[in-house]
Amino acid sequence: MEKSGRKTEEAWEGSKMSNAITDGIHEKMIKRGGIRAELRAANALAIKQWRVEFSYPLSVLYFIVMPFLWFLPMFLAGTAVAGSPTSSVFETYTGTTDWITFIAIGSAFSGLAMSLFWGTGMAFRREQSVGTLETLMTTPMKRDTLVWGTMLHNVQHGGLGVVLQLTFSVLFFGATLNLWGVLPALGIVALAVIGMQGIVFAMTCIVLLAKQGWMIIEVISEVFLIIAPISYPIAVLPPILQFVSLGSPLTWSVDAFRSFLMYGLATPAVIQAVVSLVIIDVLFIAVGSLMFRYTERYVRSKGALEQF
Repeated sequence: MEKSGRKTEEAWEGSKMSNAITDGIHEKMIKRGGIRAELRAANALAIKQWRVEFSYPLSVLYFIVMPFLWFLPMFLAGTAVAGSPTSSVFETYTGTTDWITFIAIGSAFSGLAMSLFWGTGMAFRREQSVGTLETLMTTPMKRDTLVWGTMLHNVQHGGLGVVLQLTFSVLFFGATLNLWGVLPALGIVALAVIGMQGIVFAMTCIVLLAKQGWMIIEVISEVFLIIAPISYPIAVLPPILQFVSLGSPLTWSVDAFRSFLMYGLATPAVIQAVVSLVIIDVLFIAVGSLMFRYTERYVRSKGALEQF
């Protein structure tokens, strides 16, 4: 009996020590903050999403083939209308006769935008579907890091799509790119992501509230793509849409991105585009972040994170 009592006491002391160590680890995890911790969490979320996608071979095949198929209808329609790789009528609107390169770059950038809108906007819905959203929301990371982590994945995903589509366009359709403009074009992508992330935060709010937010995301993303100079200049839009287009980060992003890749460092009106994009970025990310913060708190207060 005495030996049994000693073993029980030792087991109890061991259990207390183990719990103390575990509690200490949890406390360190909770107290561990700062930008480095959030970046590690965002990177882990991005890696997780890549592992999910690579688990399905057809998903990889789709990713490789679709950039080519997205551009092909635009190329065929442009060829039927213009009849040649150049168009003098197109030059009156855009300042260039090379409509193929104009459309190829715009179409490639639209793939990145769609990846951000859909992939990041539906991030919470995917976690709801697999039953992990509530668990993720109880981790020490900030709530919006879940959105930023998914955004990181979709920037990588969409960025690779841009590279593939531009490569296809150069090799098979005769598009021409100015390599001196690649680095500044990447800077434009960074600014574009900030502005579009503000839109994505608003989309995430809709998903949290409406649950089936894909219809709203479809409408919002299509509106932004229509008023952006993707495959046509905004000069062909009705005056009211031209005015609305100037308030979209996608408009200035596509225009500056395309200008750098077509004209290199000598791109016209680049300062105006960059300044406008920075101002719009600040407004969109500020409003989007506030919307997400209040919506997320409201949904959690109602206990509706896992509701379908």
